[in-house]
Amino acid sequence: MLGWMILVYPKSNEDAKLASWEVGVSGQRWLDDLVAEGKAVKLNGNGYPTRYEARAADVLPLVESGNVAPPNNKPWNPMGEIKLQPERIAATSPDQVLVIDAWDQS
Repeated sequence: MLGWMILVYPKSNEDAKLASWEVGVSGQRWLDDLVAEGKAVKLNGNGYPTRYEARAADVLPLVESGNVAPPNNKPWNPMGEIKLQPERIAATSPDQVLVIDAWDQS
């Protein structure tokens, strides 16, 4: 499969995964859009993983929508179901820093 496995978790606790899903080749572009808007930081980009950090307030609404629309409104859909952890998401402060890992699946 060509694409990415996306994992979202609090920076303070990598074991407390908030969400995960698989996407196609361009499925991490919404993260690059957040970086361009100054709402996320790209920490590395080698795909093993490509790692970003962003505030929960900027990421979780996009993830929870189930049909993520990036800030530039380009269409984007996950390949399959987004696996959410609702209790963990509800307990996450909007200002909490999240780590978003995009693992290359090629």
